[in-house]
Amino acid sequence: MKNIIIALVVLVVGVAAFFAGRMSDGDSPGKTEPAAVAESAPAAPVPSPGPAQAAQAQAQAQAQAGMPQRAEVFPVSPMSDRPVPRQIAIPAGTKPARDASASKGSKDAPVVFIEISDFQCPVCKRAHNELAPLLTDFPDQVRYVFKHNPLEMHRDALNASAASLAAGRQGRFWEYADALFADQRALSEPDLMAIAQRLKLDMKRFKADYEDPALRQRAKTEGDIAMAIGARGTPAFLVNGRLQVGWASYAAVRQQVEQELAAMAALTSTGKTLRQAREERVRTMLPEAEKLLNTPLGIELTER
Repeated sequence: MKNIIIALVVLVVGVAAFFAGRMSDGDSPGKTEPAAVAESAPAAPVPSPGPAQAAQAQAQAQAQAGMPQRAEVFPVSPMSDRPVPRQIAIPAGTKPARDASASKGSKDAPVVFIEISDFQCPVCKRAHNELAPLLTDFPDQVRYVFKHNPLEMHRDALNASAASLAAGRQGRFWEYADALFADQRALSEPDLMAIAQRLKLDMKRFKADYEDPALRQRAKTEGDIAMAIGARGTPAFLVNGRLQVGWASYAAVRQQVEQELAAMAALTSTGKTLRQAREERVRTMLPEAEKLLNTPLGIELTER
């Protein structure tokens, strides 16, 4: 009996020692290993950049490219979830259409103001709207010309440019352009046709011109030249060759025009023609002047 009691005591002591060792090693049922928590916890989501962060990144890119920071530029657009629009193929070797660019004001005006724009660019819309008083403020002193730079990242921009040029062949470019800027979310092909119908254009002619690859090549060529002379974003403007990329304010444009009028008056007072004076101003102000003069983007600068 005494031996049995001793054996039971030894057994109890052994079992207690066994569980004490397990507890000290961290194997108790109520304890969780830190490593297991680290492995099973979900990773914190990485927040996507908001408008402010995107604008900051864009400003840094513009600074690296040497673009002016005081003006608002829109070289990047987020892709929408709409289907990719149909694009008309431009066969190799297609020459740009030689249609005269849409313009307002006298061809004898000393200052040629060129707007280089993209119909899907929100800053372009703002600039276009604020430029409305230009000819009222400078009657017979400014010729206002519209040019195209449909950025590839804007999926509807090239179609919109082609449609506006097609409307221009019926003398309705400005009304059509205003309609495009009025609702930049409605630039699908059916929307472009609806605008033409609303303006009572000849639809058979409009559709044929819209499909003309030469009009698309014209828009792309103007954009390529704009990039070559330093206009890496939209909108951009030329005031007798003085290049401004981005939009600051109409007051800034007005000041540039006034300065250019004074410079032109000084040159023409020496006997230079308007064409000679404009060409001299372009070469004075634009390092890449020869890439602009006598091209689809700058042909108006050398007229008369």
